[in-house]
Amino acid sequence: MRNQKMEFDYPPTKVGCPVETTLDVIGGKWKGIILYHLIDGKKRFNEFRKLYPAITQRMLTLQLRELEKDGIVHREIYKEIPP
Repeated sequence: MRNQKMEFDYPPTKVGCPVETTLDVIGGKWKGIILYHLIDGKKRFNEFRKLYPAITQRMLTLQLRELEKDGIVHREIYKEIPP
């Protein structure tokens, strides 16, 4: 397991059900689908675009950034194109 600090935007006084917290983090139309496809392994941004052409580039970017901010996914930027 990676030694990373998990950061959440939840106030420390908010004590609630763990299920509620989990749904706050992974809730949404696309996050579950993104996580489902990441079970198989690493995916590049355009692979997600090809899997689900209905999702806009902006929405995919926002969902991935939220998952990254919450410590669910790790983003790595490669300098070479194509991979």
